[in-house]
Amino acid sequence: MHTAPLPRTTLHDASAHGSTDGSAFRRSRCPSAHAMIPTSPLLRSTGSGCVRRSAGGPRRRTVLAGGLASSMLLAACGPSSRSAETSNEVSFMFWGPAFYQEFTGEMVDAFAADKPEVDVSLQPSEWDGYWDKLATQVAGGTPPDVINMDGKYIAEYSGRGVLADLESLEGLDLSGLDSADLDAGRVDGVLTGLSTGSNAWVVVANPALFEKAGVELPDDTTWTWEDFAEIATAISDSGVATGMTGGASYADLTIFLRQKGEDLWAADGMGCTPESLAQWFQLYLDLQESGATLPADAAVEDSATALEQQAFSTGRSAMSWTWTNQLQSLRDAVGSDDDVVMLRPPSLSGSASENGLFKKASMYWSIAATSQNTEQSAQLVSFLVNDPKAQAIQLLNRGVPSDPAAIEAMGDALTATVHDVVDFLEAITPELADAPAVQPMGTADSQNTFTRLLTDVRFGTTTPQEAAEATIAEVNGMVTS
Repeated sequence: MHTAPLPRTTLHDASAHGSTDGSAFRRSRCPSAHAMIPTSPLLRSTGSGCVRRSAGGPRRRTVLAGGLASSMLLAACGPSSRSAETSNEVSFMFWGPAFYQEFTGEMVDAFAADKPEVDVSLQPSEWDGYWDKLATQVAGGTPPDVINMDGKYIAEYSGRGVLADLESLEGLDLSGLDSADLDAGRVDGVLTGLSTGSNAWVVVANPALFEKAGVELPDDTTWTWEDFAEIATAISDSGVATGMTGGASYADLTIFLRQKGEDLWAADGMGCTPESLAQWFQLYLDLQESGATLPADAAVEDSATALEQQAFSTGRSAMSWTWTNQLQSLRDAVGSDDDVVMLRPPSLSGSASENGLFKKASMYWSIAATSQNTEQSAQLVSFLVNDPKAQAIQLLNRGVPSDPAAIEAMGDALTATVHDVVDFLEAITPELADAPAVQPMGTADSQNTFTRLLTDVRFGTTTPQEAAEATIAEVNGMVTS
């Protein structure tokens, strides 16, 4: 059967990955660096703000010395660098900026100390170029054994038989993950991706601006979309700030549709009706026309601005939307932890249990179906997900794990903001329904369609109903099999 080629390029979903967007880390200047190197607030650091390297001299089983340049060299080597005589060698391909590559190497060092008989060959990469490299290896019949997978592509690679059924592998302990995390990695009922940790798409609010505007913070367990619009309009009318900015993402669209008993995705394309999608477009148009949010041109400009310069981050907006792993970056930008709080999304019914909120896997660990070392690969993935030593190194840079023991292992390294995120995700977990449907093959670029047609609605060049019908037709046309 003919199949379309695997994806080679994509636009980065900056809100979720924690890869190169600054969402899961702050930028600190290391004295020895030639550029701004991303360093996480969740990582232990030296006085200079640089990520602390592991002690004990050069690593025996991983080579990341020399910084990013050598990391990219390792990535370029690919599977051809494997030793044909080493039956226990596991190739491990993952993305992330320089400090991700550093702490992931430390995690693999800790694994090597426990499993000295397993050699791990690291293939790190920045987000840009990662999918090209992976697609090339898969097309050449030499995929890495352990693969860092993303929600945009898990259906692509699962549908082509690239990824193994993780529940069929010996040596992989899944007992610490809750059902929401496990379901997030299922494609057609088969577990092909193991969540590294979760985030949630939430409303953030600035209590100081609410107080200045004379508006009370809502009860986020009972507020509705009408309440949301009225609160945003009242704040804008006060002249203190714009009521709300941001959003307009597939994430709040998913939440909105789930409240209506629908889903963004189905196996053959979009899973919603044109009428429900049109109502989402109308929601943003109504917010704009009431003055609750920015005019069309200002909204487009704000969405294209770096997180730290956006209206909410600079105190010009009282509410916005974000992934929970961006909370520290927002608090840093606003200037005070007390000036940014998380709220559940509003709902149609006024019930938190019906607000459609979901936990999104930040990313996944997958194993190649054709791996010749599935047992050793499963041991590595099990270590990355479950072992306290691994969790103490990684912290929350790949999302919040559902296993309380993993969080406990992080100890005093967790900041007050991290505890806020953990507590929030713990509080919403009992309210969550089933995981959203997996994005089907070929639709990785669909967010651009949602954004473009919503922009047309905002500028008045098309109606919400016309935009909804055009969106469904265009996105369904992307689906491959």
